[in-house]
Amino acid sequence: MLKQILEKTALMLFGAVVAILSLELGARVIPSRLLPSAVRSIIEEKEARLRSNDPYLPDPKLWYVIKPGTDFIFKHPDQDFRMKTNLNFPGAGFRGGTLGGPPWGVAVGDSFTFGLGVNQEATWIAQLAKLSRHDIINLGVPGWGPQQYTLTLEQYGFPLKPKIVFYGLFSNDVGNVTAFANHEGHFNDFSMREFLRLNSVTFNLFRRLRRAKIAVEDIQLPDLGLHFSSASLKGRVTADTARFTRGWPLTREQIETAYSDSQRSNTTFVLLYFPSKEEVYWKAIKEKSKSLESLDDRIDLLRKTAMEFCRSRGLFCIDLTPPLKTRAERGGKLYFSVDSHWNDTGNKIVADEIYKQLLEKKILHESS
Repeated sequence: MLKQILEKTALMLFGAVVAILSLELGARVIPSRLLPSAVRSIIEEKEARLRSNDPYLPDPKLWYVIKPGTDFIFKHPDQDFRMKTNLNFPGAGFRGGTLGGPPWGVAVGDSFTFGLGVNQEATWIAQLAKLSRHDIINLGVPGWGPQQYTLTLEQYGFPLKPKIVFYGLFSNDVGNVTAFANHEGHFNDFSMREFLRLNSVTFNLFRRLRRAKIAVEDIQLPDLGLHFSSASLKGRVTADTARFTRGWPLTREQIETAYSDSQRSNTTFVLLYFPSKEEVYWKAIKEKSKSLESLDDRIDLLRKTAMEFCRSRGLFCIDLTPPLKTRAERGGKLYFSVDSHWNDTGNKIVADEIYKQLLEKKILHESS
């Protein structure tokens, strides 16, 4: 009996291996027009990555950086934008400044600082530079977390001798800061998961199927063309909450270090909180799905914790949630339909709010 079970199991495994190898081989030798649409789209995505020349390089300190001299059009279902590094060092490139002249400020952060989805002139940094008439150097890189923000200030930001530092904080930073801590010192280690993501059609098919199960967009805001998945939203908030116990102390430590470094450099430090699309449209989302009300205390956990930290430490912090929520509740579309980042309008609201608060703090003056 046991022998028969083992034989059947071995036969099933053999069949699965043959099926996988056939799929992988077929995807490489059969003309793409003859392949199923799901397989064809995976291959097209891979070819697009190759055409874009993969804009990232491994870095021993920062995990990865944007390649110096990067310049190509990034295509996405929501938008096309130019990914260009205007500030280039031998081993890394950044979007840099827009006005020219001496850098008055530098900004560090992730894709919301970088301005993913919009051309450089539409980013909140470029718009703030135009309002203030002082150049601000964009040192943001998509996917980074707090350790990388602080290290970038030390390595690239402070040597520019800025008068002010903008330190962006986004809701997923408690996850990013934990991931960086877990992999610190192992940046170039071989990753089978990453190898399969880049090379295996089968792996990406199963990955898509798994994502599809939790990414059903059952919450619709048709007037704005926005769609949300209650399952993925619950999963993200639950994961961020689970990581918070370790993630927040690590995040706080990085903010404290950046603030201390700024004081030693005689540089004004400004912490910016960037809310997620779900945080900004939370009221409308809850009206569509009452079951999400249980997330009320957790949807903006990082925001509440960071703002309380700022009050207790006397830091100058700007919460961008209120102005974005105010515009959203008036029917404004501030984020892309599919992508999670600000569109041109969202970036403008952020720039206007930061400028207003810099004026109120007398860091800037109307005539400056």
